[in-house]
Amino acid sequence: MGVTYAQFGFLVALVPLALVILCIPGGLLADRFGVKRTVLIGGLLMGSFGLLRGFASSFALLATMMFLCGAGYAIAYPNMPKVTGVWFPLKQYALASGIMFTGMEVGMASSFILTPTVLLPITGSSRGVFVTVGIFALAMTLIWILLAKERPANFKSGENRSLAEKQGVPFKKSLSVVLRNKQMWMVMITCLFLLAPQIGLFGFLQTILTQKGMDSTTAGLLTSTIILFMIPGSFITPMISDRVGKRKPFIWATSIAAAVALYFTGTTLGLPLWTSAIFYGFLIGSMAPIILAMPVELMGPSYSATAGGLTLVGGYAGAMIAPWLAGYFSTATGSFTPAVVMCTAFTVVEAICGLLVKETCTQQ
Repeated sequence: MGVTYAQFGFLVALVPLALVILCIPGGLLADRFGVKRTVLIGGLLMGSFGLLRGFASSFALLATMMFLCGAGYAIAYPNMPKVTGVWFPLKQYALASGIMFTGMEVGMASSFILTPTVLLPITGSSRGVFVTVGIFALAMTLIWILLAKERPANFKSGENRSLAEKQGVPFKKSLSVVLRNKQMWMVMITCLFLLAPQIGLFGFLQTILTQKGMDSTTAGLLTSTIILFMIPGSFITPMISDRVGKRKPFIWATSIAAAVALYFTGTTLGLPLWTSAIFYGFLIGSMAPIILAMPVELMGPSYSATAGGLTLVGGYAGAMIAPWLAGYFSTATGSFTPAVVMCTAFTVVEAICGLLVKETCTQQ
């Protein structure tokens, strides 16, 4: 459609914009009516409007479909941490979250590999890719409703369960309890500076690399390599965090190292680029499960979906702003270097947040 980098950044930002608006309502729905039904609604919206992107006849219509696809994602995604919070004890929660994130990371990595090498050649256009991915999302939603269970059979049965766990938490109470917790706001800000630099970098990394002379297939492979190395980070670091009973050190120290790795990923080629990309993937994969374990540890399972929604409001506010700023700076300067510097600075701010946030893990 002949869009500028700034317009492309705007399109990328529409999905996180939907998450900013709807993460908390999505969490409230799950805390009141259950995760299974709420994720079903989100999955249907995400798949349907994701598919309809393939039929958009203008930039405005494509932007609308992007936003509505993001609305489905916003309703479904914040409730996944609630599932692990219900099914696993706190001492295993960060590791369980890491396993959950593995599915997301494999999906993200697959898209960067399969789109240029399989989906585009088979379908012949980006529209065909949109339709194919939408159909796949709807199929996975069907599998969810057939296989998902709300909670284990032995989940705090009888008198050991609170009234909130038996009947669900009223919207007003859930929102009030979460919003009045000052530490939840600190966790939200930490998540903002976790996702902002990642989405800001991923939105343009393939373009950065192709402008430096790398072919599109190799650029997609490198981007997917970052995401694939998030997988061992999602397992190894949360296991260590659970074992030592600490969260904070695995945020601030990892963020400092990630800032260095991000800068070299966006500014180098050859062996330094691949080495930095691998380290960056491992490091950001390490932080996400730990930060998203903190709302459950602060608020408990009954309020965890709403708390997770608030956390992701911060994260996706950053994910909304970063690609737009990256696109704006790139269009204005004719260079991606300012965008890379911006993402590096955001990661340094995350390290500062990691020092300020309260320790939430009490399991030794």
